[in-house]
Amino acid sequence: MNHTMIPQANHDELARQNFVKSFRNYLFGKMRNDLKLVYQETVKPQFEKENQRSPKDRYEIRREMQQQPSYKWYSSCKRITQEMMWESVITTVERQLPNLVECAKDREKPLGTLTLNPELKIPTYQTAVDIHCMPGGYNSEYTQDDVAAGAIYDLGVYVAMRNPKSLRDVRGQTVIHKFLKQQYPNFQPGKILDMGCTVGANTLPYVDAYPNAEVYGIDLAPAILRYSHARAESLGKRVHFSQQNAEKTNFPDESFDLVVSHILLHEIPVPAIRNVFRESYRLLAPGGIMIHQDARLFRHLDLYTAFIYDEETTNNNEPFWSAMRDLDLVAVAREAGFSRDSLINTLLEQSNGMQSFIIVGSK
Repeated sequence: MNHTMIPQANHDELARQNFVKSFRNYLFGKMRNDLKLVYQETVKPQFEKENQRSPKDRYEIRREMQQQPSYKWYSSCKRITQEMMWESVITTVERQLPNLVECAKDREKPLGTLTLNPELKIPTYQTAVDIHCMPGGYNSEYTQDDVAAGAIYDLGVYVAMRNPKSLRDVRGQTVIHKFLKQQYPNFQPGKILDMGCTVGANTLPYVDAYPNAEVYGIDLAPAILRYSHARAESLGKRVHFSQQNAEKTNFPDESFDLVVSHILLHEIPVPAIRNVFRESYRLLAPGGIMIHQDARLFRHLDLYTAFIYDEETTNNNEPFWSAMRDLDLVAVAREAGFSRDSLINTLLEQSNGMQSFIIVGSK
């Protein structure tokens, strides 16, 4: 694999993880395609015959699809594969956890820094459920100087990705090279903040893209941040990680030239999203840029795809996924202080063939 902190699977663990990968590929390939045919050829025509119209929203599609055995089977398999994925990597992490904890301890001359705050209150919205069905969620700690949550998350994403050689940094790379470098070729930020950085995968590309900048990453979870710091150090990247709530940080006003996040917004409730936008505005220096990246919103999707997307909320412990995708983020940004003329919301093509959504604001 690609950095020294990621846990190494033995023969049997790797076989199990490869099975999960294959199962997921089959599920999101053939099974999902077959399910769409069931909707197009059976469910939708029957609905139109009975109602003299097409389904008006994703909720009507869900009510009809929930009666179909093929959807019940697909939905069950989707949940099972998610749980199997985490189980397959937890075994690997548990076996190596003492070594990972030791490896994560600071070197003599670390490049970056790590600042934890044991007094920080973790919001209930992050502790009430195991996000993504990851056992214990992001904020669990099992031992002193724990890094388990970070290692589980990083290895789990590796298993879920179709490109195992990747550093899982496609979102950060896309924001930089498909937007910032193209739209702002002369932009040279002095300080950059990544909100909700988790293991720092999408934070590190900013170190390479803007080598003269100071790069900061914040998250709520201490075990994730210990892992993030060690991961960055092992890759030779200087990042300053700290345990903070993106709704209200301890940085002074106008501290940053660039404030970004990558798939943070769908992990938090609407009131927290509003706070994050307000905090982004407060932290930006004059001329600074805010970019929040996430998956496509419901308005970008046809109704059937929106129904499939909605499964993340109904079946994958993503309680805020759908509410965020219904939100008018331009209005949220304006309420936070950004002028309408400074706002851009658009889709970007990622190198993996998927699209992502960004909302951009300038101060």
